[in-house]
Amino acid sequence: MIKVNKPNKVNKVDLNKVEKEIKGGYEVKIGEIRAFCPFSQMGGRRKEENETFEGRTLTFLITEYKNEGRNVLVSNRAVLEAARLSQLETLKAKLTPGLTVSGKVLSLQPFGAFVDVQGFRALLPISELSFDRVTDAGDVVEVGQELKVKVIKTDWKNERVSVSLKALMADPWEEAATKLPVGTKVTGKISKIMDFGLFINLDKGIDGLVHISELEDVSAKSNLQKLYKIGQEMSVVVEKVDAEQKRI
Repeated sequence: MIKVNKPNKVNKVDLNKVEKEIKGGYEVKIGEIRAFCPFSQMGGRRKEENETFEGRTLTFLITEYKNEGRNVLVSNRAVLEAARLSQLETLKAKLTPGLTVSGKVLSLQPFGAFVDVQGFRALLPISELSFDRVTDAGDVVEVGQELKVKVIKTDWKNERVSVSLKALMADPWEEAATKLPVGTKVTGKISKIMDFGLFINLDKGIDGLVHISELEDVSAKSNLQKLYKIGQEMSVVVEKVDAEQKRI
């Protein structure tokens, strides 16, 4: 159906078929009338690569009607935008921080994943995938996977919603002091190398710092990047645990 934005005319007509692509846009057949839809007014804001509209039956808004129907301009984008804004108003009331919702992974990105949440494309940041250090979102989730996530941030002005998978998991630091008391000897793998020391993965989601001053045969001027490798095993002893600040 098509919405008509002009006085003293019927509000709806059928058969809004995109006939063909012409210079600057598309020829659209509305009943017996042939209208013109510019490229900029066809489809939503996000267009798929090589997307075509020829032969499709769509909904349009008449934006200009002249010469008894001989000059008619229409917009498909205006209809889609109106529907999108209406959906956003509904989602504002429904998607609030702290809410647990279902989602489906749409795509994987270097910075995380996009998840369809009630028709809205929300961001699942890579830092919110797990308590473990994650460098590739594909190691945790895959496209098409159904998830339960928690809404952690909304910015409706910029139409952004962030969700978290990690927020629904048990925080390993809550048991860190019990599982890794002072004096515990443990073998872990180097997860990060800094100028001031090494971070060692001691348990799922828990990294401890070995300060450069605590490393054998190493001086304050040593280049740790040349002496150690990510993933290298190292035996250490727990000296201090600060679960509240998440530091060992």
